[in-house]
Amino acid sequence: MKNSRLFEMLYLLLERQALTAKELAQRLEVSERTIYRDIDALSAAGIPVFTQQGQGGGIRLMDQFVLDKALLSQAQQDEILFALQAILATGGGAEGETLAQLTSLFRREGGDWLEVDFTDWGSGAAEREKFALVKGAILGRRPLSFTYYSSAGKQSRRTVEPARLVFKSGCWYLSAFCRTRQDWRVFRLARMEELSPEEGSYPYRRPPERLEPGPQDEYRAADLRLRFEPSAAWRVRDYFHPKQITQEPDGHLLVSCAFPEDQWLLSFLLSFGSQLEVLSPAYWREILVREIKKLLEGYETGQMLSGLMAYPYVRGGGEQPAQYKEVLTMEERKFCQCCGMPLDKPEDKGTEADSSLSGEYCRYCYQNGAFTAPDATMDDIIAFNLKFNAENGFPFGAQDDAEKMMRGWFPTLKRWRKA
Repeated sequence: MKNSRLFEMLYLLLERQALTAKELAQRLEVSERTIYRDIDALSAAGIPVFTQQGQGGGIRLMDQFVLDKALLSQAQQDEILFALQAILATGGGAEGETLAQLTSLFRREGGDWLEVDFTDWGSGAAEREKFALVKGAILGRRPLSFTYYSSAGKQSRRTVEPARLVFKSGCWYLSAFCRTRQDWRVFRLARMEELSPEEGSYPYRRPPERLEPGPQDEYRAADLRLRFEPSAAWRVRDYFHPKQITQEPDGHLLVSCAFPEDQWLLSFLLSFGSQLEVLSPAYWREILVREIKKLLEGYETGQMLSGLMAYPYVRGGGEQPAQYKEVLTMEERKFCQCCGMPLDKPEDKGTEADSSLSGEYCRYCYQNGAFTAPDATMDDIIAFNLKFNAENGFPFGAQDDAEKMMRGWFPTLKRWRKA
């Protein structure tokens, strides 16, 4: 424990250059007397650490100090650089400078042999900024307020004391003490919107060791037995642990698993289409049948919930109902090349500089031959659409599914298409 604290103190001095005994004691959660004993221990180990009195003084390291290889083995140095490289991939700022500094201090070359990227394909600055904001709140022990969307689609405003960021099953989660619920909660970063750091600070609380969903979601777990087509093998092995998978002689995959029963589970199962059969429980087979019937009815009548992707479908190629004669097929239909809004009606379209109607952009994104938000990024437009989705009863589906659809589709729109 002491060795760990000594190295943390050394790391802080390398990063901050000078700190008072009081600042170190607060950061390391020990007494100032212990800090001075640790300084003696570092000095005895040959580390040139000294104290400087007066204004601007404090505890510091001698300039041009290079870590002695006797202090850390080469393997330990590699582990430190590996960890910093991974943290840097999350969008941190100071870690890049620290990584470069430690690489130099260790007198190592080839520090860029590893690239770790935790972001989704197509995600950009907005996601990295959110991560950096949460990380800053944790390190600075600042309360954080945000709007949260549960997996059931419920919206609530929370104020929390952030404690730990966790990367699990391909997603980032925040473990935090929720002041609203007066208990520990786990929040998925993708469902956190309108983040705002609050004034003040909070005492350190040790978060629970295990990451578990909180009771606020009122989860009931479903024990599922699933059978997948061989063509779905790559997704099955991406999502499930090998111990949950049994391969049949004909190549089909049987999976036994448990998931919280919510809208996410329904969307997840439907995403496999005809590649999946739910074997049990029977009521989940019935849920899927009802949902598939609703989807089919929506396509047949042209009244799909999602305004972005809705278009009529006539089973068997028959005559389209008279009330939908003027509704276009997907191939014929035009969408705003900025936000994805359908351009079915003249009043939906933006205007060119000569006041003629635009054939590519909607009235919200484009007026008088110019974008109404010229500095907006694709992430900004997606965030706006997701906010609209949440405030209007989720017409585009669950937030996670809507975001995934937009991030796959929007890069193909003219404004965001890369040359």
